[in-house]
Amino acid sequence: MENVPLNNELKTSFYSFMETDERITSLHTLKSYKLIANIVFEKYDSISRENVRDMIKKYGKKTKVKAMLTKLNEFFLEYDIDYNIRFRKGKKPERKIPDIISKKELKTILDTMPKVYRMMVSCIYNIGAGLRISELINLEWNDIRWEQLTLDTPIIEVLIKNSKRGKSRIVPMPKESVISLIDYADEIGVIGSSNYPEGGRIFDFGEDGFKKDLRVVDERQWEWEYVGHAYNWIRHNIFHKYFKPIVNKNITAHSLRHSRATELLNEHNVSIEKIKDWLGHSDISTTMIYLHMSSKDDRELMGQIGGV
Repeated sequence: MENVPLNNELKTSFYSFMETDERITSLHTLKSYKLIANIVFEKYDSISRENVRDMIKKYGKKTKVKAMLTKLNEFFLEYDIDYNIRFRKGKKPERKIPDIISKKELKTILDTMPKVYRMMVSCIYNIGAGLRISELINLEWNDIRWEQLTLDTPIIEVLIKNSKRGKSRIVPMPKESVISLIDYADEIGVIGSSNYPEGGRIFDFGEDGFKKDLRVVDERQWEWEYVGHAYNWIRHNIFHKYFKPIVNKNITAHSLRHSRATELLNEHNVSIEKIKDWLGHSDISTTMIYLHMSSKDDRELMGQIGGV
């Protein structure tokens, strides 16, 4: 097949495919795919080699057109449409590396926060090699393996479910977060018959009152919108308020993951492969972007290596 005609029937089927694709776990991602798909279906009459080149030339720098076309390829495969969109290999744009923060700086900021805010930020930083905001929002009491907790072993495992691209992983949690979460669970009355915390989401962003009607008719859409609502709440009430005053740095939740990964590598010699697993990356090249190597480390390493 030389091209695939673009029409309303195909558009409706493609949107339905994306809306039920469990690998699309973010409402923001779905909206961005639909936004560029709307442009493509409006501006072009077919998917062809020439049109694909034109789309990437016109919209590739400012939109996720390649990602949307990749999703369209998956749709073609699922619906037995005999066409494969091919991309020319080009130079990838340089990724901006977020600012990082030291553990000492972070502790100073944590001391200025209310207790629940402090726990949220600590969980983002402490669990594994750092959580994504969506992972913190969806973290449940029942995801933590409390039965592993003993006096001799205060470090326990956490199941991070259905994260980016629908993947799950198991990561360790340090005793500092274990102790603070148990204290919090006792405060809000979620210690169960097992004498451990039990229940759903740990942190509440107005879940019970958020768009009740939507939750009844479309649970998945509600989940996406609730996560978006909670994400904006965290960004405004925690990161904008407590991290903005840091001079010459823009610290976000994403920065905390970079900071934690860098600490694990540079200060504790955790292997890059282990950091990759804890971050939930599928490709180690993504993990490498997270790791900030100092010139001091390079100089010390060369001092050990020597020369001839």
